[in-house]
Amino acid sequence: MNKKGVSIFAGILGSLGAVAIIGKKTQDQRNSEKTHAQIISKIHDSFVNQGRVEGTWLERNTVDFSQKNNTYKVYQGGVTIRRNGELEQYSLLIDATSFAILQKTKTL
Repeated sequence: MNKKGVSIFAGILGSLGAVAIIGKKTQDQRNSEKTHAQIISKIHDSFVNQGRVEGTWLERNTVDFSQKNNTYKVYQGGVTIRRNGELEQYSLLIDATSFAILQKTKTL
């Protein structure tokens, strides 16, 4: 194979590698968005019986959280509800694996 052929072959391989990396990143982003949508839905469902849910939020990255000698990867989030005309706000720690709310703290 001559130098021109090697250059073309290397260019094709490089392009295929870039496409694979971009495809993987796009799939990871879709999975992350799906996970966040599931958690937001779970937060909403957990609070809907306590009042009207005004808003929810969720951090994109997990942090370590220790409880009862166990360490969990958790998302930090929150919810604001309106109960009897008054706003209530809660800070939440949600297990990244099970989506269970591990800690709920009223902040407003």
